[in-house]
Amino acid sequence: MKNRFKFIGLAFIATSMLLINGCETTDLDVQPNPNFLSPEQSDIDFFLNAIQIRIANLHSGTEGRGENGWAQFGMEPVRIQHGFGPTYRDFYDPGDFDQIWDDVYSELLIDIRTMTPLAEEAELYTHVAIGQIIEAYAMMNMVDLFGDVPYSEAARGVEGIFNPAVDSGADIYAALDALLQDAIANIQKSELALPTNDLYYGGDEGKWRKAANTMRLRLAVQSRLVSPAASAATINSIVGGGQFIASSADDLQFQWGTSNAAPDSRHPYFDANYDGAGPSSDFYTCNYYMNLMANQYTAIDPRIRYYMYRQQSNYDGADNITKECVNEPLVPSWWTGFDYYCTVPATNGYGGLWGRNHMDDDGIPPDDAFRTLHGTYPIGGPFDAEDFRNVSGSTAVSEGLAGAGISPMLLAANTHLMLAESALELGTAGDARTYLETGVRESMNKVAAFGAPVATGSGFEATPALIDAHIARILAAYDAADNTGKLRIIAEQVFIASWCDGMTAYNTYRRTGQPDNLSPAFVVENPGNFLRSMWYPQTASDNNTNISQKANPDTPVFWDTNPPGFVN
Repeated sequence: MKNRFKFIGLAFIATSMLLINGCETTDLDVQPNPNFLSPEQSDIDFFLNAIQIRIANLHSGTEGRGENGWAQFGMEPVRIQHGFGPTYRDFYDPGDFDQIWDDVYSELLIDIRTMTPLAEEAELYTHVAIGQIIEAYAMMNMVDLFGDVPYSEAARGVEGIFNPAVDSGADIYAALDALLQDAIANIQKSELALPTNDLYYGGDEGKWRKAANTMRLRLAVQSRLVSPAASAATINSIVGGGQFIASSADDLQFQWGTSNAAPDSRHPYFDANYDGAGPSSDFYTCNYYMNLMANQYTAIDPRIRYYMYRQQSNYDGADNITKECVNEPLVPSWWTGFDYYCTVPATNGYGGLWGRNHMDDDGIPPDDAFRTLHGTYPIGGPFDAEDFRNVSGSTAVSEGLAGAGISPMLLAANTHLMLAESALELGTAGDARTYLETGVRESMNKVAAFGAPVATGSGFEATPALIDAHIARILAAYDAADNTGKLRIIAEQVFIASWCDGMTAYNTYRRTGQPDNLSPAFVVENPGNFLRSMWYPQTASDNNTNISQKANPDTPVFWDTNPPGFVN
């Protein structure tokens, strides 16, 4: 779980480039020791690219595992991915967060702090702005995951600050909002040159501006319980300006490649599902989530064939592999979910979904050939056209889109769903129902377009007619619901649109308490308090004298003012 891929350091990249150039000249005395370069001798575009790659790994994990990224840590508590238990205190170990902490504080922030003055001196203000936006995205997720963390004194080791003080989450949010406004100002400045290889928007300043404003929207919505009036004012102002991610054409996402050679450029989840190792430890999708997509309405959600790949159509003989999965129902007295450990009911005729129930901590049986795998969207795997092939750990580098997936960071779909929540709960501008419809449609159209190269012509693709019909079912349920039910439906659609972007779903659940019908813990009736925040990383509590480990990982982050027991 701790096996991590480290990207090539910037100094090494810069050194390599200088050595290549050095082969074309006889002047060998330009750099006395090419293994030690000062920041001034590094290429600013290399800095920017390293920063952009680092944030993608922070989001989605690293080569070979797809673990220990924000996506995983958000999906598991809210029953999108399966998380082990049997209690919330046992859900994670503090050491599980060491890598993400190190990547933010020892890598990302230092690279940004080093690049920024060089870019300012060179009048490369879009480089500066992109660094600021990425910093804001990273620190927003750190607050949302841990609560109070170092920020104002972070990455200041050159000043002799080796034990940075912890700042309140509220103060960090305020600083991030100011940072994003400063980034927008930098985008609007005249620069000498745009980035030569912007890995997200190709140097499109307008799209970076929309991303910055969308992050400001997210900060405001997440803070709405603390400061409803201020949040509403910010939301209305940004929506009124129109410069935010409202179309999937402007989505902030990282595009992975198809190379399986070192370095492996494929989506980390593709590597984990399909290339050799397979889902060899704990790679299960939670049964709650698969049931939500397969059986919530009178027909399956059209996105499910793109999200999930079923390796089996039925499980005849599966009891020879793991008896408890098929022929021995496990129904604890408190359990209100499915009767079986592994399978999801085929209520709508969509059988073959094999996952795990929330917090089940049993050992792992040899069920690789049965597990439902991640599909085409967003990891670049195969499309489920009911071919039911055993592809787990097949080393088949050409499956589906061959790993050319995306890390979905800020999506138009979630922007509209976020605005649906604020319109319903805060009374901000716009109609909640319209935002809901637009958000779901943006998500479905994006997924269908992404998977078109492998789905078109299969007879199972998400056609406009299927999309329209399913949206009509969702809106009919919304129209028939009271306000609690309406909020539940909005949150359910956030969960579905946030496949492989778990922090959005995790934040929505803690903020709204919805969906309020999540499956309970499977092993013990009372698993303890829900993860309202996570343990501080072991490396942080051991090495920073200003950080004391939490007594329990249930301390709410500053914007979560809900009462104890609000979520479970």
